[in-house]
Amino acid sequence: MNGMKQIAYFGLSTLFLKVLGFALLPISTRILSQAEFGELNFLVSISAVMSLLLCLGLPELLFKQHISDPQRKRALFRDALILCGFLSCVFVFILFYFIEPFSALLPVPLNTIDIKLLAVNLALSSVLSVLFCYFRYYEMAKQFCVLAILQGAGQTLCTLILLYLGYGVTGVMVSGVISSTLVLLIALSLVINQLGISFKYIAWNITPKNCLFLLSIIVSSLFVYANNGAENWFIAASVGKEKLAQYYVVLQFALMTSFTFEPIRMWWFSRRFNELTQNRTKYIFLCKLSLDIGILLCALMIIVTPHIFSIVLPHNYQLNTWLLPSLIVVVVLRHHSDLLNIGCYTQFNGLFVTVINAISALIALLLLGFLVPKFGVSGAVSALACAQLVKTGLFVAISQKLEYLAFKVKSFVPSWVCFLLIYILSIIDLAQYVLWQLVTFVGFLIVLFYKYKPLISNAIKPFLRIRAHD
Repeated sequence: MNGMKQIAYFGLSTLFLKVLGFALLPISTRILSQAEFGELNFLVSISAVMSLLLCLGLPELLFKQHISDPQRKRALFRDALILCGFLSCVFVFILFYFIEPFSALLPVPLNTIDIKLLAVNLALSSVLSVLFCYFRYYEMAKQFCVLAILQGAGQTLCTLILLYLGYGVTGVMVSGVISSTLVLLIALSLVINQLGISFKYIAWNITPKNCLFLLSIIVSSLFVYANNGAENWFIAASVGKEKLAQYYVVLQFALMTSFTFEPIRMWWFSRRFNELTQNRTKYIFLCKLSLDIGILLCALMIIVTPHIFSIVLPHNYQLNTWLLPSLIVVVVLRHHSDLLNIGCYTQFNGLFVTVINAISALIALLLLGFLVPKFGVSGAVSALACAQLVKTGLFVAISQKLEYLAFKVKSFVPSWVCFLLIYILSIIDLAQYVLWQLVTFVGFLIVLFYKYKPLISNAIKPFLRIRAHD
């Protein structure tokens, strides 16, 4: 299967799952009470941090480890599957046995059956992640796409049925276990013959050195979670499940903005190291282009998403008008730290990436601990914005120090000014502010058109030729 088909299958599965997730929001927020929806989101937050530990960084090891012998590579997948399955079973056994002490540690009360179902779902999903890595590595994108869609559609259908039958949060947990079990059995049936390699033929592949790499991946992942996810714990502990429910839905709409940029991210991240080596001038141009597109998309989403939010969600989920645009500002800052950090990856084996993530995680946790008890959800958003601003500043400054690139700051000023103006218009009480936002956005488009006029002209020439020929 060629590269374009692979990308199309992966893109289709990602798009389908994202659409299902957003489609469930207006339904689940109306069926579940606000407290129940907050409880569900807190369970999701537990799932996010526990999945980092249960996956053990094995997907990164499987993609990083280059082995010329195809049988030894398959044996590595065998060992990763066995290790992940064994530790997942141990995790479920320990949690079931110590369920009462674990529940007492949580900042909000949860139903013990929901925690047990979450543990089973986490164990199944962790093993499934190794199998999905197998499909990705061996270019089985079609199988990956079918199974991902089957899991998403099956879970959504079961969730809707159980919600309408009145099973609430427990129904959502049950649907996750059912869909994950079904897809895991199918995935195992597809690869079990390829992974059934005898240990007498090829011994255990995961070495102590590999374990150190896995540990570093887990630690780095926890730092990333502290920057983006830990605020759920503080909100639940300080202001309750209802406010967490409100914050969660706002966050999902902000993440919709990040999803619009995902195709650009996938395209650029796969080629940026080669571009840096081959042509630094072209690298700078493409990096600026990617960043301008990201800022443009975020500006558009600031205009559009608040209106979609108010239409599709119940009134009791409406928070202060400035929270959603402010979370989109955090997304813009993240785009800067993602795109202007190349030196931190090319030098010192990426050591500074972990260091910067650790510093910003510490800042985020300190600010969350101080601001959330005083200001609630507003304090959480402010803490995330401050931590992301520090993270972005460190990535840009250190990257430029390690791998200097001749970016012209003034070339970004028009984009920043237009974006900030659209943001300010969205949080102040101004008559016909949407009209002024649209005027600013059109001006932004004109600025970018003149900035990238040669590129745009070259892109549309083939279409003009086809039309002239017709």
